Amino acid sequence: MKLYHIDRMGAINEGHIINLNQNIYFENEFNNKILNLKINDYYKEGLSHHGINYFLYNPLSNNNSMSLSNVMDIIFEYERLLNYSDKLSRYQSFFAFDKDGVKQFIMNNNLCETFFKIYEVEAEYFEKYNMSIISGNNHYNIAAMAKCYWENNSDPYDRPILNEYLLKYPIKIIKEIRLSEIE
Repeated sequence: MKLYHIDRMGAINEGHIINLNQNIYFENEFNNKILNLKINDYYKEGLSHHGINYFLYNPLSNNNSMSLSNVMDIIFEYERLLNYSDKLSRYQSFFAFDKDGVKQFIMNNNLCETFFKIYEVEAEYFEKYNMSIISGNNHYNIAAMAKCYWENNSDPYDRPILNEYLLKYPIKIIKEIRLSEIE
């Protein structure tokens, strides 16, 4: 099966092999005390770019409140840790789509082709989930959606399915392709 990654940050290149980031050390100030956290205590194999961004660097918006996206990500990860520890962590995964999903994601997000690249990617192991289920407007609802997501249950709101693939590292970047080349 061919899988595709939409690179909106210009962070990957054709022919590369990407691994998890390891030996991450994070220092943060809380109530005038420095908190030292060795990430490997939580994620022994390391973190993905997504994991670093959401687990470490994206907790607060300008008004000192957590973004809904960040809250959802945290709740989904804690639901996985509590009840689905055999599943891949979103903090340790590389995200990809199948051919229909890549087209749907680009259309749903009104992405302009000049602001992203598409790469065919490969991994030895992956899991498939319905990305449309990542939603909610309160903690209870988000936790219920997380349960649906990790169990691959149908969306209770019957939204169109958008399958995302969580790929286990290492990731091989096969080649860059154009949207028009995806059949």
